[in-house]
Amino acid sequence: MNDIKSYLQERLKNNHFIKHMGLILQDVKQGEATMALSVQQHHLQQNGFTHGGVTATLCDVATGIAAYTVVAEGKNVVTVDLKISYVNPSVSPNLIAVGRVVKSGNFLVFCEGEVMDLQEDGSHKLVATCTSIMAAVDIPVK
Repeated sequence: MNDIKSYLQERLKNNHFIKHMGLILQDVKQGEATMALSVQQHHLQQNGFTHGGVTATLCDVATGIAAYTVVAEGKNVVTVDLKISYVNPSVSPNLIAVGRVVKSGNFLVFCEGEVMDLQEDGSHKLVATCTSIMAAVDIPVK
C-alpha cells in the first residue's frame, strides 16, 4: 500500500452507509485515522444534540480505519467489540473522530479513540471516548 489514504478513500467509496452519514476521511497514517463530520439535521436527536448512534458510528469507523493500516494487504476489518463512553453532549456543527491502534496481532487489533466537537475558536471539546477490538478477516476486498 504505497498511498494508504488514497487506497482507503477508494475503499470507502463503496461503503454506502459511510457515504449516507457524510463521514469524510480527513487524515490517515500508520496506526491512526481521523474522520470528520459536518453535522446535519438528520444526525440530531430530539433535544438537538448529535445522536449517540452517530457518535458510536464515528468511533467505529475511525478505529476500524486505523486498524486497516496495520493488517495485511487484502484483509478486511470487522468490528468484534465496541465500547463507547459518552462524556459531553455534542452541540457543534463539526465533529472530529480520531482512532488509534493500541496493539495489533495477526487476527485481533485493539484500538481506542475519541470524538470531539470542533469549537469556533479551533479548540476541541471531548464528546466520547471508545475502545474497540477489530478482526482481520479474509472477506474478499471489493
